[in-house]
Amino acid sequence: MAIVAGNNKLSQRERKNTHMARKTAEAKAGKYADLDTWNKKGELKEGDSLEGYFVDKDQFNTKYGEMVIYIIEKADGTAVKVTGQSDIKGKFEEVPVGSHVWIKFAGLTETKNGAMKTYEIDYDDEDKKVVVE
Repeated sequence: MAIVAGNNKLSQRERKNTHMARKTAEAKAGKYADLDTWNKKGELKEGDSLEGYFVDKDQFNTKYGEMVIYIIEKADGTAVKVTGQSDIKGKFEEVPVGSHVWIKFAGLTETKNGAMKTYEIDYDDEDKKVVVE
């Protein structure tokens, strides 16, 4: 099988050996796979809180649909991920990256689809951490 690259016909072997703009694909979730998840299922108690700087957001697809995680850097310099459940995703839409954030687990609220975790999220967009991408 011949592959056309520009005006040149190259075999797959020839193209592989030229390394053109070859890159290795990496699983999206791998970027933050080693971070602890702050709001793990079953581990939060009402009133538990997290304070730090919102330094990154990542979105990727899983077998259950789109997943969003928010990366919070704590005062001690460690980072944790917060999974973007419905309530968190809606509230984080207005929080600029770099902002100082306070997240508090407010408990469960009954909805027509069952119990939903709810959070209180405050932020200070004047107290920002410079985030370099």
